[in-house]
Amino acid sequence: MDVVSVQKISGKKVILRYDIDVPIDGGKVTDNFRLKMGLDTLKLCLENATGVVMIGHVGRPNGKDPNFSVAPIFEWLKTNGFANELENGKLKLLENLRFESGEENCDLDYAKKLAEYGDLYVNEAFAAYRPAASTTILPTLLPHAAGLRFTQEVEKLTKIREVPKKPFVVIIGGAKVADKLPVIKVLAQSADAVLVGGKLVAEIREQEIELLANVMVGKMTEDGLDIAESTVLAWENIIRGAKEIVWNGPVGKIDIGQLTIDNLGSAKSTYDLAQIILQSSAESVVVGGGDTVGFLASVDLLDKFETHGFVSTGGGAMLKFLSDGTLPTIQALL
Repeated sequence: MDVVSVQKISGKKVILRYDIDVPIDGGKVTDNFRLKMGLDTLKLCLENATGVVMIGHVGRPNGKDPNFSVAPIFEWLKTNGFANELENGKLKLLENLRFESGEENCDLDYAKKLAEYGDLYVNEAFAAYRPAASTTILPTLLPHAAGLRFTQEVEKLTKIREVPKKPFVVIIGGAKVADKLPVIKVLAQSADAVLVGGKLVAEIREQEIELLANVMVGKMTEDGLDIAESTVLAWENIIRGAKEIVWNGPVGKIDIGQLTIDNLGSAKSTYDLAQIILQSSAESVVVGGGDTVGFLASVDLLDKFETHGFVSTGGGAMLKFLSDGTLPTIQALL
């Protein structure tokens, strides 16, 4: 997989597949984490290419719903240092790709239309891992490269999957057993402990899923919305002694808009675990998942995790890579 470089993009017009799928409310971006993570690649392209056409999707519009327009992304770019490039045409942002049925249908003709916008394709959208015209078809039509952050994600997760630091502890929360069970089973082979909380607990027990002995399914509170304090206490020493920690998914119900430090509600155990991780002796901490990242941002801990470890832009992509060792979007860049 080639990595974007000055030599590769110099004198070229770049089609940049960017991760613009971010939370938007009232016409404004409310969480810019993914947008910020791709800035090094965007700046590199603007400084060395003849032009950049940024493409991506926002949400699931089910047609051309104006509520899913890229207008808030345009405004974010405009107010975050790219006004001149947008004005003089050096940087262009195409409308939500999912406004066109050809995007999710992996339509070759649609991909060919996108290819006409440039002569080099760069993928800087690690989280957008599902097959689509812009992620798995378009790169086969043009010279291509992976973005700087995309490459970091692959390198970091590859090391975890192949040579984790020991003791290695994994924390998996949230819901969707179908998505998370494969990664639990794969990482349980190399982890010293896999700690499971959130809605997964009820799903695992209801389905009577058998797991390895090192997979510790938490005890929930009586209302089923959070893991019990006794579980946090039981997990604390395990986490504090870890050299590598991977965390994906909150262990309780998270209502981000209603959270305060003084009133965490069912997010209390997730907050407590976050503090324990930050206070651990771990040499490597990797965190992923939109709900997890959103929660950390809402309680002012995201910056600390970025300093203390690596925060992945991908939730499902992170889990899929850890379970399978690759992604369709990575294969398209080979």
